[in-house]
Amino acid sequence: MTILALHGLGGSRANALAYLPKDLRSHVVAPDVRAHGASTLVGEGDDFALEALAAECADALAAEHDGSPVSIVGTSMGAAIGLRIALSGRFVIDRVAFQRPSFTHEALPANLAVFPVIAELLERHGPKRSLAALRASGAYDAVRGISPVGADALESQVTQPLAWERRVRLLEIPRNRAYAPGELASLGAASVVLASPRDPVHPLHVAEEWTAGLGCRMLVSPARDDGAAAVMAWYREQVGSFLTGL
Repeated sequence: MTILALHGLGGSRANALAYLPKDLRSHVVAPDVRAHGASTLVGEGDDFALEALAAECADALAAEHDGSPVSIVGTSMGAAIGLRIALSGRFVIDRVAFQRPSFTHEALPANLAVFPVIAELLERHGPKRSLAALRASGAYDAVRGISPVGADALESQVTQPLAWERRVRLLEIPRNRAYAPGELASLGAASVVLASPRDPVHPLHVAEEWTAGLGCRMLVSPARDDGAAAVMAWYREQVGSFLTGL
């Protein structure tokens, strides 16, 4: 079994690996998406189309692939990229776990609208003053009012290394559509949607749309604000059971 693990917007391969049980991590390909983690690539707007990002991640998988069926575990942006790879026909797909999906059939859905705002704040205020500007914004307040953990994640988008240099990712990636209407039904592989409540960037109604389109199960974790460590343990348990067919 080969597992492709794909992280979310502003994350890295380490974040993707954290969702997997340790006994499965030796089978994993976990690339850093363009302008994330250790990737040295940035580029222009067209480079951040989901199909382009999916092709780059698929190339990374192909470089290490042993020909066995592929299972994909994608979180948030990684769920959208994983879907594009699974639908491409490039690999034999065994299973796909879509974790906290946030992209939909629309460009820039309301739950992702905060990210271009952050990109504009980085552009306007630079790396040193962007955090204060973000905290003063209504978009930030709306997230913090629901989930302090979610607000902390937004803060990391401006405080992490190279945030200013990579701001184009926050502007361009949320403009992508994850799928066309009706396209989810064509996946043809065992799938599951894993979601968390009180998560304004990854709302349950988006997970429910994916679940209905895929015709699969949806499992809901405890809220991240009630204990992040317990939630990560829940995800690892669910992913491990799903990937091993238990």
